[in-house]
Amino acid sequence: MADDQDGKIPSGTSPEKGRNSDLADFGARLRKTQQAHLKPAPGRGRGTAMGIAFRLTTELVAGVFVGGAIGWVLDQWLGTTPWLMLVFFFIGVAAGILNVYRAAQQITAATERDAGGDHSG
Repeated sequence: MADDQDGKIPSGTSPEKGRNSDLADFGARLRKTQQAHLKPAPGRGRGTAMGIAFRLTTELVAGVFVGGAIGWVLDQWLGTTPWLMLVFFFIGVAAGILNVYRAAQQITAATERDAGGDHSG
């Protein structure tokens, strides 16, 4: 016991054995922590889905709004009320739908890439 309190290694044990067990313990804890970090957090899928829904909604609304605003400004400037606003409103709707389609394609490609598999059949 006196040897333990003096900081000396107790008889019958080697310093290498102690270091190896410490390293093995550290390695096991490190692997456990890494695996826990790589697992997706519970409930995260719902938040991601809501983020995607808001992004797609914003793409559509922005296209319609910008198209309508451009049409309204041109109508005021050229005095062609309501024709240019209607034309640009529908152009905005088409642009918004195209933007939603493109964003959905990017999201799908990113999801497949993250899943690590090609689901093309």
